[in-house]
Amino acid sequence: MGMKLDHFAVSSPDLDAAAIHFEQLSGVRPEPGGSHPGQGTRNALVSLGPDIYLALDGPDPEQPLIDNNGARMASQEGSELFLFAVATDDLDHSAKVLSDFGVMTRRIAGSRQTRTGRILAWEYLEAAPSVFGRAMPHIATWKTLNHPAAEAPKGCRLSSFEVFHPEADHVEKLYQALGLDIKVVRHAQIALRLTLNGTKGEFRLE
Repeated sequence: MGMKLDHFAVSSPDLDAAAIHFEQLSGVRPEPGGSHPGQGTRNALVSLGPDIYLALDGPDPEQPLIDNNGARMASQEGSELFLFAVATDDLDHSAKVLSDFGVMTRRIAGSRQTRTGRILAWEYLEAAPSVFGRAMPHIATWKTLNHPAAEAPKGCRLSSFEVFHPEADHVEKLYQALGLDIKVVRHAQIALRLTLNGTKGEFRLE
């Protein structure tokens, strides 16, 4: 089973403001990626290297914001790094691993229309709530060939990624079983920390 970091996602109540703030930090302006039909969200992307990117997500004013991700983001007080995604070529094996750790999943089809009108499609495992919280990777497999990182603005690189969790040993065992090499730090609160290098130097998203 091949598995690797694919992207990170930051949620915000105002995508345009989040993009401006990111440009101030990094020197790179995120470009619109597209909308998530039915989810009430849209995003803006920045490449972090080959086949890896950062997505800034926020409410889509052209969609209803009722009981969906867009509505949830609209109620946030600020931006937060809330998800990291990994790409695999074997969702069935990943589901088995999660089941072994007591996490039930189901396969979901996802899609997004890009700003040029193309459709990106993928399948992912929707994981039931668990002790892992945000330390649980979003596991997906791409169903279309064009990867978002290829068209996203360049100029930022991934420096490091850390996961904080009160049960760090348990999280490490999960990552090892999945084939992921991610640093886990014991901490009272579950959190994600992403360190990037942009044209203005190094900065963090948490």
